[in-house]
Amino acid sequence: MAILGIDAPALSGNRRRRQRWHIVLALSLLAIVAALAAIAAGPLPIAPLDVLAWAIGFDGQPALGEVERHVLAQIRLPRVVVALLAGSGLALSGCLMQSLFRNPLADPGLIGVSSGAALAAAITIVLAPMLPFWFHAFGPFALPVAAFCGGLAATFVILRLADFAGGTATVVLLLAGIGIGVIAEVAIGFLVFISNEQQLRDLTFWRMGSLAGNGWLQAGIVALPVSVIAALAWSIAPALNALSLGEDVARHLGVPVARLQRLIVIAVAAAIGAIVAFSGMIGFLGLVAPHLARLLIGHDHRWLLPVSVLVGMIIIGFGDLVTRVAVAPAELPIGLVTGALGAPVFLYLLVRQMRGGGA
Repeated sequence: MAILGIDAPALSGNRRRRQRWHIVLALSLLAIVAALAAIAAGPLPIAPLDVLAWAIGFDGQPALGEVERHVLAQIRLPRVVVALLAGSGLALSGCLMQSLFRNPLADPGLIGVSSGAALAAAITIVLAPMLPFWFHAFGPFALPVAAFCGGLAATFVILRLADFAGGTATVVLLLAGIGIGVIAEVAIGFLVFISNEQQLRDLTFWRMGSLAGNGWLQAGIVALPVSVIAALAWSIAPALNALSLGEDVARHLGVPVARLQRLIVIAVAAAIGAIVAFSGMIGFLGLVAPHLARLLIGHDHRWLLPVSVLVGMIIIGFGDLVTRVAVAPAELPIGLVTGALGAPVFLYLLVRQMRGGGA
């Protein structure tokens, strides 16, 4: 029968599955390489093989001294873990937003969470002397706490606006997010206008993004919402496949569209709020990673979601490496590196969609 071609579809399906597994394996290895390179690079250079030997617990080689081990364990490794979590969370959030709006130009910023976080950070930086005394008790975590709360507050306002408008249809969420984003940018512009030179500098650098200063505590905090959004994304992958056919079709297939939309928005808000709180604004990664994954693996969310995570890890891993070696001993903002990659891809997607080639 196979000679007559009757089993050809099954063989074709098996071949495509093997190709997808090969892509996942290749991307996984590349993500490991990016992580090792990011850990090894810095003012104190360490050979990647020594990093790998240290990571797997091979202590029989004397290549690493006490200083190198401390730098790896307490400075570079937690920073890279935060970077990988941020890349994963941004990629997943972007993929979910593109699936929700059925538009490859969508990114997490569309629901206003990034703008809300930026506004709260600007208030904390510029109006710090006017904030209540209990807020300063957070110490160095005051800015991350404010950014996280600002992102969640913006999302809450958007969901309430959607309820007042008669539901959480994607167009309502989109327009509400754009409106909140504009209001937040106006408020940030006013704060920039009244800020002094140091406050303006702090705000500018925060908005360009940085992974510096993150330790194991920050990694643990970011890991929680990223793990939640990863579990949610995997569990709703079949529903996202149905939603890609249209909301009406998804409802006929038994998908609770309104509840799914709300779950996605809340999960994305929590993840992006935590990432922005400890890394600042990292632009375009949430747009680029899912699109590159879609080009590699196709539109099936059971494969698209994990591949998006791997692509996000690779981009931010090599991006963090570039930030530390491009202008050493200074450090580039991570947002500049991801923006340099994301802007050309965004323009390509825009032109492609205007010509009718984008989905």
